[in-house]
Amino acid sequence: MKSIVIEKLTMENFKCHRHFVLELGGRSAALFGDNATGKSSVYDALTWLLFGKDSKGNGEKNIDIKPLDQEGNVKDHEAVTAVEAVFSCDGEQLSLKRTLREVWATKRGSSTLSFEGNTSDYYVNRVPCKKYEFERRIAQLFGDSEKAWRVLTSVGYFASEMEWKERRRMLFDLAGIRSDKDIMETDKRFVPLMEAMGKLTVDDYRKVLNSQRKGLQDVRRENPAKLEALGEVERELQQADLDAARVQQDQLNAAKETVHRQLAALGQEGSSDKQEKEILQLMLELSELESENRAYREEQLRKMPDVSAQKRSLVKLDLSRKRSVDRLNRLEADVRRLDAGIAAARDRWIGVNGEIFQGGDCPVCGQTLPMEQLMAAKQRFEAQKQRQLDEIQRSAEAQKEAQAQQQEEIRQLKESLEEEQRSMELLTAEIQAAEMAQFTPKDLPDYAAKKADINGRIAALEAEKQRLKEGIAQADEELRSKLRTINQDLKTVQEELAKEQTLRSVREKMELLRQESRKAAAEMERLDGLMFLMDEFLRYKVGFVEDTVNDLFKLAKFRLFREQANGGVEERCDVTLNGVPYESLNSGAKINVGIDLINTLSEFFGLQVPLFIDNAESVTSLEKLEAQRIRLVVSEKDKELRCEYEN
Repeated sequence: MKSIVIEKLTMENFKCHRHFVLELGGRSAALFGDNATGKSSVYDALTWLLFGKDSKGNGEKNIDIKPLDQEGNVKDHEAVTAVEAVFSCDGEQLSLKRTLREVWATKRGSSTLSFEGNTSDYYVNRVPCKKYEFERRIAQLFGDSEKAWRVLTSVGYFASEMEWKERRRMLFDLAGIRSDKDIMETDKRFVPLMEAMGKLTVDDYRKVLNSQRKGLQDVRRENPAKLEALGEVERELQQADLDAARVQQDQLNAAKETVHRQLAALGQEGSSDKQEKEILQLMLELSELESENRAYREEQLRKMPDVSAQKRSLVKLDLSRKRSVDRLNRLEADVRRLDAGIAAARDRWIGVNGEIFQGGDCPVCGQTLPMEQLMAAKQRFEAQKQRQLDEIQRSAEAQKEAQAQQQEEIRQLKESLEEEQRSMELLTAEIQAAEMAQFTPKDLPDYAAKKADINGRIAALEAEKQRLKEGIAQADEELRSKLRTINQDLKTVQEELAKEQTLRSVREKMELLRQESRKAAAEMERLDGLMFLMDEFLRYKVGFVEDTVNDLFKLAKFRLFREQANGGVEERCDVTLNGVPYESLNSGAKINVGIDLINTLSEFFGLQVPLFIDNAESVTSLEKLEAQRIRLVVSEKDKELRCEYEN
């Protein structure tokens, strides 16, 4: 087993301690002091050195490390907090040191210092090192588990501060308790439970069973009410006279068929197909007459100039001219804009060319720069000035080139506009000459008389067709009114007959609900059996798990299970002494129980580390402890910490 003791602990500006040195030389000791003299801060300093936390596991952001004034503010922001400990591990010494200091700096544009945060430095055997190297050496000394350090250095951590499930897991590892499935295999009663669980743990499978039972309980609770509601619907539907409704439906369907036959016969009697055919033939004759007359008139018009085509050409020319005018206006505006740009470039060139190097002063002290720096500054100024002049000249030349191209396009557009204007004037004169010689084409001989004759015969046929329609309108309406009444009666009868299908559906739903209830009852019985097996297993497990664990300790005993009022077994991990829960013990008993736990846990971790015992004045006789111990004793007369060695 690795044994580690503290040889020396030094604190600078840590909590209430400006400077404190604890010379232990590997011996156990008692620290006496009144309240608020910094006894607990000694333990906090050691945990902060090793892990950057206090003894409760709080990080640097949640604890006050530096000494504070009466208002709770840091007394000295420039003070460096430092904790150094010299350890002895199996005869070999190791020095570890951690510091913390505030970083203050001035931001740009301000002369006031502002807080930038904290920074830490790390030392191993007085040699500076990186944080990862510092943590690596700590891991070599104490192992990788910060949890083990807290368990072995605090008498109350394992029994009261550690979460009970984690405490239980550590005890099972300590006692070498086999897995639940290994324990199940020792008794054939639990084979069905083991098969049902699969890869799940007992806790997880219990959650699965509880979830399934809840769903089944919902089915068993809700289905009777659903069956009662459906039973009321069934009784109501059974009162319908379905046989009489079927007879009435047949009678109404027969009457409906009779009315349909009467409507078909009436339609044939009042058919106007003959008139429609004759009207269609006359319409064709009229269309042929109009086509022939239109061809006759177009033949006359072909001999006249096409004024419409000339007008369309004139419109196209006018549109082209307007586009050219718009383009010309835009180009002239661009030329003016480029003129302004060239003038601005000229003014800028003159301004830059007139700039003269003025020398320079140091921006820090304000003194004139040395000649070498002045010459270098002047060269940079002249080079920058020349680059600006070259850039201005390139910009002006580019604008001049663009202006020349646009002026050439303006010239070409003006020539094109003059040509379009001449073409429009010529075409306008031709249109005016053609319109002065107006010509009205003539119709075919007898065209008007033939057209009037055809239209007259069409009107006579339309009148005859209308008389036929009016003759059968009243009879048709009477039959359709009768048909609507029959359809309405049929709808009422069909709604009554639909109750038969509804009744079948209700009975099917009732049977499904009964089957679901029977299945739920059977499944509930199966799940209850598994739950019973699970509780039996936990009781079976209690028999040797608690004995195995408790045999490892002299004083402390553990209650790992508790029988519930409903007959189940609840998993726990309560620390007791002679049957009294740890929380109900007095301070002295709690300390001795904690020492008993640490003696066994030190064997488990293979590590002995210094044990800090707070409120040590409450116990008169401490349990035997192989590791180094530091008792923190309240002593009203000691206004400053006083150390007494104990071995």
